[in-house]
Amino acid sequence: MQASLVRRLEEPDIEVINCHAISHDEQFLALCPNCEEIDMFQLLSEKYQRSDVLTKHSQRVTGLDWSCFGRLLSVSEDRTAFVWERGTSDGTWRSSNVELKAQRAALCAAWSPNGELFAVGLSSKDTALCYWKEEVNCWVAMKVGKSKAAITSLAWHSSSQFLATGSTDRYCVVYDVSMSESGDLTPSFGTPQVTEDAGSWINDIAFSNGNVLAFTCQDATVRFKSLVGGADAPVEIVRWLGLPFLRLAFVGRTQLVACGFDYVPVLFVQRDGAWQVAGSLDVGGAPSGGPAGVVRESFDEARQRFRGSTGGKASKPGSWHSNTITSCCPLKDGRFSTSALDGTVLVWEMSS
Repeated sequence: MQASLVRRLEEPDIEVINCHAISHDEQFLALCPNCEEIDMFQLLSEKYQRSDVLTKHSQRVTGLDWSCFGRLLSVSEDRTAFVWERGTSDGTWRSSNVELKAQRAALCAAWSPNGELFAVGLSSKDTALCYWKEEVNCWVAMKVGKSKAAITSLAWHSSSQFLATGSTDRYCVVYDVSMSESGDLTPSFGTPQVTEDAGSWINDIAFSNGNVLAFTCQDATVRFKSLVGGADAPVEIVRWLGLPFLRLAFVGRTQLVACGFDYVPVLFVQRDGAWQVAGSLDVGGAPSGGPAGVVRESFDEARQRFRGSTGGKASKPGSWHSNTITSCCPLKDGRFSTSALDGTVLVWEMSS
């Protein structure tokens, strides 16, 4: 498998991107340049061009996500969240209030696949599950679960009935968040269905359409658990010989892209019933050493790269990104996007 570069966004005034999100139809791109503002871009003539700057938050935006209905969710360290919708008449973005009830910073956010709910991971060790309440004309939160440390990642099951959370307490937990057709909570609401000890803090989690739960940890491993076998199914551990991954995205039932400190997206595939590293997807031809395309470098090379990073951008030879990849978003038809601390956003397309 290979990946080709479809689009590249690089603005002179954007030096760092800590999170981004692309709408389902790929017409809009939202990103945060590591501050309290959200830069909006619209796809015009196959290029993303800046259209708006959203300014509601008072501290750094930490999470962005698009719903299937074209709503943008943003959360921030200022303990607030907003849902943005674009007006059909004038094209301006308007925000809806969210009664988040957060005592500490919001760290991540994710819409449910059906677009009716969204979840916000909080540094107060719990998760806010938000729904629209017509009586008060705003989104209202109810708390789900309680961890021993901050919630750093979220992932929804394709049925919108289960929510997975990852925490720095090293546990990955899947909760039942199903509701009845009338909107009432089911008796099993909020009950943990799966609990896994990852051994180290969890950086990101992802659900596949084939009921596979993947989570990556700070110990440079990616772990896979097939939920077809139930809560007691074994966890398959794939070790990475490079630096830890920060983000995961399924681009197929048996294909997972992982990104992080190595500057390059790496493909994991399931072959003969086992998950394994397939290699780097960077079209720039990042060097590989050792088995399965693992990127390596000597101690002297690492030291020189660290020293050079203080004086400007220091990219790995042949890589499109020149700094840590901070965000990875799955798109349709085998596409995915990445953004990094180098201030660029790339859209990739898988090819056989």
